[in-house]
Amino acid sequence: MSDFDLDKYLRASKKVDLSGVRWERIRDHPLPVGEARCLAYMMDIETHTVIFLRDLLATRAAFEPDVTAFLSCWVYEELWHGEAFSRFLGEAGYDLAPDGERVWGDAPYPSRAARNAWIRRKIGGRGYASHLATLAAAALVKDFVALHMAWGAVNELTTLTSYHRLIATTEHPVLVELLERVIKDERRHFAFYRSQARMRLGRSRQARRVVRWALEHLWAPAGTGVRPQQETDFTIAYLFGDAEGLAAARGMDQTIGELPGLAGLRICAAARGAAMRRLRWAQPNEGHLTTPLAAFRA
Repeated sequence: MSDFDLDKYLRASKKVDLSGVRWERIRDHPLPVGEARCLAYMMDIETHTVIFLRDLLATRAAFEPDVTAFLSCWVYEELWHGEAFSRFLGEAGYDLAPDGERVWGDAPYPSRAARNAWIRRKIGGRGYASHLATLAAAALVKDFVALHMAWGAVNELTTLTSYHRLIATTEHPVLVELLERVIKDERRHFAFYRSQARMRLGRSRQARRVVRWALEHLWAPAGTGVRPQQETDFTIAYLFGDAEGLAAARGMDQTIGELPGLAGLRICAAARGAAMRRLRWAQPNEGHLTTPLAAFRA
């Protein structure tokens, strides 16, 4: 039985509370291009959540009322995380290409319509292939929902930790306040996925074997394939490239290893190492941006 209070979550679910955020103070503090680039990556992934949901609801996960009830609220909350980051970047003076105008406080929602359509078109056939692969996996793997719950737990944990790492990196007080509000939602998301994964892995040896194999051989950091590999690598290196970042990556692996059958996995530390190696071997200036606008172009 899951130890997550789903009823409480469903009754409390709402868009992220932005009341009292000092938007007018954002321009008073510099936002380095590197932080803006990471935040743009986070924004794009949060907004892309609905595409992941599309794939998932075409599988046997749609037959589980508890799962679909959670996902209905989850995707709504993720949408508003993306909008919050969008507004912050707009107020900080960054153009969210290819949209022609910045996102200000009174901008109509959803913001970045051209950008989001552009990202989804660029994925092209890979998006359809991913959808078909998800359908095939769901048809062939009896424990597909357990796999999704474990996969989701890993992604929510890495997202949550990335926000904490950005807080540790930035000196922008309004960004810290915004991230702390988003983190409250992400903690609940992680708690649900972790609880479901623990329950499903605990009752099936086959599920443990399938999930472990899939995470070891197929998992990649959230956003891989949605944004260019260079953007994924830059975000990982920026947030996890130092000693504290390495400790955070190892801490995530330890948390993942607490789930039944997943002890000893080192997927987060391995992903960090791979990103660092790719950036190290990149051409000069390939991993660095000279203008804020470039941070938002693929």
